[in-house]
Amino acid sequence: MAWGHRLTPPPRSASDAGAASRRWPQSAADSGGRARPASTAAAETADLTGFKPVQVEKAREAIEQTAVVPLSRPGLYAAVSSDGVTTYLVDAIEGSCSCKAAANGRRCYHLASALILDASAITRRAA
Repeated sequence: MAWGHRLTPPPRSASDAGAASRRWPQSAADSGGRARPASTAAAETADLTGFKPVQVEKAREAIEQTAVVPLSRPGLYAAVSSDGVTTYLVDAIEGSCSCKAAANGRRCYHLASALILDASAITRRAA
């Protein structure tokens, strides 16, 4: 079975359309006391060396939109591509992704998303 047929992204409503472009403040104090999303806090603990800032931002957005989800095996994630149709297999432990960018030796935001989620899961297990 092709990965493109296993998962579909959640439907986007008109009120959701602007959410992807939101920038989150650096600290809770910057936002008038509101807590930051978990993906922002986890991104600070994940090793994102080698990723461009735009990739990290896109990774956070993918997490907030639940476009990257954990699978049954620890460190393994399914990521829906930006076209909303294709789904990639991402292994945060091995640092691999089945997308075209990764196949060409580049880092992708799918992997950055998985690393952020994996760091968040490790933090929760340790607590």
